[in-house]
Amino acid sequence: MSDGNEPVRLGVVGLGWWGGELADAAARSGAAEVVACYARTESARLAFAEARGCRAATSFQELISADDVDGVVLATPHSTHGDQICEVAAAGKGVLVDKPFTLRVADGRRAMAAAADAGTVLMVGHQRRRLAAVRRIRAMVDEGSLGTLLLATSVFVVGRGFPATWRSSRHESPLGGMTGLGVHMIDTFHYLVGPIRRVSAFSNGVLEGEPLDHATGLLFEFDSGAVGNLVTSHYNPFTEEFCIFGSAASASSQKEGTRLFVQQRSEMARSEVPLPATDPLAEQVAEFAGAVRGEGPVETDGEVGLAVIAVLEAAMASVERGETVTVAEFAGD
Repeated sequence: MSDGNEPVRLGVVGLGWWGGELADAAARSGAAEVVACYARTESARLAFAEARGCRAATSFQELISADDVDGVVLATPHSTHGDQICEVAAAGKGVLVDKPFTLRVADGRRAMAAAADAGTVLMVGHQRRRLAAVRRIRAMVDEGSLGTLLLATSVFVVGRGFPATWRSSRHESPLGGMTGLGVHMIDTFHYLVGPIRRVSAFSNGVLEGEPLDHATGLLFEFDSGAVGNLVTSHYNPFTEEFCIFGSAASASSQKEGTRLFVQQRSEMARSEVPLPATDPLAEQVAEFAGAVRGEGPVETDGEVGLAVIAVLEAAMASVERGETVTVAEFAGD
């Protein structure tokens, strides 16, 4: 491994748009650098290597076993995460896996066991809980200024449709926008409000000639008794908003967490709270690099990722059965 004065050396697997975003975040972090990359398509890995000044590995095994790779970043199809994490752990490397952790709780537990047995770092890419507004809301929750949390709501929609890649496969992207967008909101709900107990989900194909579901919504009940909802789609003008409503005040994160609005129960209008500029993705990579060095644990570990997947599985079951589903059915050991 590189010494304490040098960046942690990363290999990136999966070189689409998000793999590039993670590589750029590593460069911005100052704590890590990408030294190797791999994708199944030779032209993709050669282009990525040239653009970012790293080595193009000729196979997944070559990359994860390389002596100059300290940690591996996975931006690969969701269904491959479980097996790939197990292979990376067996090679003795830490892994930062993009969300969703896996598509099934059983695969997530298997991956967690492999990392634990190998003594390697496992981090799940839920960087949106690091948005400036979300961090400030968490501080407000902790200090009690919102009162008792009663309601939570989120909208996360984009207008780009599904790309002509593995992401447009129903196997890889169940419930439309849930795997690419909605799971971020589930993690944020967990982070701010707590565990989700029950889910009632709806996910429908509405548009002609477009893949996957276009309208997806979840209604859920938290362990605390609070109630929340989530809507997501890839076919609307971009909107990203997260709101929680307490007995004393409400707080709303907007514009990718760069704007925060707070309203007291006694007030008829909300006011904006100033926020510092932050870089959640670079912060995430820096924390992963520190964990690989043995400097401390990661915030969004396998257990955090697994809790989200239990809700995702419950939502899929709710759509299939047409009924409300208890998350504990999927979260059990």
